[in-house]
Amino acid sequence: MALSIDGDLTIRHAARRREQLLTWLAEAGPDDALDVAGVAACDSSGLQLLLALRLSRARQGRGLVLCHAPPALAELLQRCGLDGTLPHA
Repeated sequence: MALSIDGDLTIRHAARRREQLLTWLAEAGPDDALDVAGVAACDSSGLQLLLALRLSRARQGRGLVLCHAPPALAELLQRCGLDGTLPHA
C-alpha cells in the first residue's frame, strides 16, 4: 500500500500531514512506499516529518522509500544531504 501525498509539506500543513503519516505508519506493510509525486513544496517542517517517519519505520525494522519524487523535492533532499537518508526514485 503506497500513500500518495499531494500539495505542500510545509509548516502550514504539518499537523494535518503528521496525522495522515501516523495513520499510514500504523497500516503500512514492510515494502510500502510513500508516493510524493504530488508534493508541490517542502520546507524544514516537511523534512522533519519525513525524517520522523523514517525513524519510526526503522524502529519497526522497515525502511522508507519516497517514490516519484518531483525534481524540486529531489534537489532539496540532495542539498540538505538527505538523499541517502531518504532514498527516492
